[in-house]
Amino acid sequence: MSYEPAPFIRRLVARIIDLLFALVLTFVIAVPVSIIYAVVVATSGEAQEGVITAACVAFCYFLAYVGLEVFLLIRRGGQTLGKGLLGLRVVPAGEWARPQLSLRAATARMLIIFLPFVFFSLSGSIPESGALDTIALVGLLSLLLSLILAAMPVNGRRALHDLATGSRVVRAEKRKIVWTTDLPMVLPGRVDLSKRL
Repeated sequence: MSYEPAPFIRRLVARIIDLLFALVLTFVIAVPVSIIYAVVVATSGEAQEGVITAACVAFCYFLAYVGLEVFLLIRRGGQTLGKGLLGLRVVPAGEWARPQLSLRAATARMLIIFLPFVFFSLSGSIPESGALDTIALVGLLSLLLSLILAAMPVNGRRALHDLATGSRVVRAEKRKIVWTTDLPMVLPGRVDLSKRL
């Protein structure tokens, strides 16, 4: 099947929209996690508070991002909320590949995108750690390389996470967000919220 590569700017805006949705979902997840956080900080003392805070924030954002990136890519035919709004879709790169990403490819893709942000957070929470600073620098370089690769019109505008997972972002039909069907897709398992909303 022939696909047209996604334009760089549209792809970047879709990623920003997805990050904003993930940020909102992070706050929703943070409410129950903050209760656990308060207990852990109270029992561990103030010395580890920065590390525990960074870990809790990363955990909440990770859960939100997994729901939005992995589950939606699988359940919405390769479209996250941002990609759907802008008419983009993630598909396997091979010409004879299945029309949809596997769970493994979607998960690996999400981790490659997400881990640099975790490294930045950890590096900032423990400023005296040279090893974390080095890892954060590698993460920054991988993000910059992804931006450069996605902006270049060669190789189908495939970013680092696309190359590593055998995927590509292509043009597709725009898709509106239907909260009663799209929201349950973010959750693991089979949850039908259409009767409750």
